[in-house]
Amino acid sequence: MEFSVNDTVMPVLWVNDGRRRWLARWLKPRRPAVLVLSLPRSGSSWAGEALGCAIDALYLREPVTQSDHTFYNLGTVFPLDQPAVAARYRALADRAFAGWPEFGANIVRFPDQWALKDRRSRRVVIKEVNPLACGWYIQQYQPRLVFLIRHPAAVALSWQQNGWLGGDATSWAANGELQGRALQAARAALANYAAHRIVVYEELCVEPLEQFRALFQFAGMTWDTQAERFIAERVRQDEPGNTWNTSRNSWNMIHKWRKSAVRVNVVALRETYRRFDLPWYREDDDWVV
Repeated sequence: MEFSVNDTVMPVLWVNDGRRRWLARWLKPRRPAVLVLSLPRSGSSWAGEALGCAIDALYLREPVTQSDHTFYNLGTVFPLDQPAVAARYRALADRAFAGWPEFGANIVRFPDQWALKDRRSRRVVIKEVNPLACGWYIQQYQPRLVFLIRHPAAVALSWQQNGWLGGDATSWAANGELQGRALQAARAALANYAAHRIVVYEELCVEPLEQFRALFQFAGMTWDTQAERFIAERVRQDEPGNTWNTSRNSWNMIHKWRKSAVRVNVVALRETYRRFDLPWYREDDDWVV
């Protein structure tokens, strides 16, 4: 299947060198890979980059979602029930899980990780944002899977601020159904899969170093002073107005949405989300604006 992966220059030089590409096929990364999965705007860029900073990681940020605009046109969160779309999805995911960094710099965040001499000692860490593909990822790749959830109103507000969602109650109600359906599907897929951890974003913000240390252990990554410093520096910073920044004052992020969300929108989202009877954000106090 021929299609352009990315319009930018590849930051890992050996992907353009025939001899070194041949060598890379024999130097396989450690197994299994690690997948950080969530709905978009749930903090998975932060969590993925934190795990991906490890000295034994090969980190890729949304190698599937960001590589094919077809997936944006489908809304990013969609089931893989169209054969042509599923084939495109599979081709990119195969490349990513094989540790083949034939992607642009927006996806290959730490190019220095990819030296061939270190390849066998490192593990691929992938961050993606389609919970409706959770079962598919498990079936195809059996990763160590970190599933991150965040308050639905915080997610919806971030979508609205990025122009993905209308600012009216009807749009928020539809978004509550979308989030609920996606989380329900992922929860069902994870129910009989032992190699997973469900992480609540707000709990991660309260004790980031402790939580990330536990996630490093689950993922089979090395926790050291470099990782601790990298994460600590990013939970004490904040850049107002930069919605793509992975540095944040983690404590302030927990209830930040309450200051800007419109109450009628939150009520509409809560009603549709609650129909899925999920175990997260069930109490009325969770939804106070």
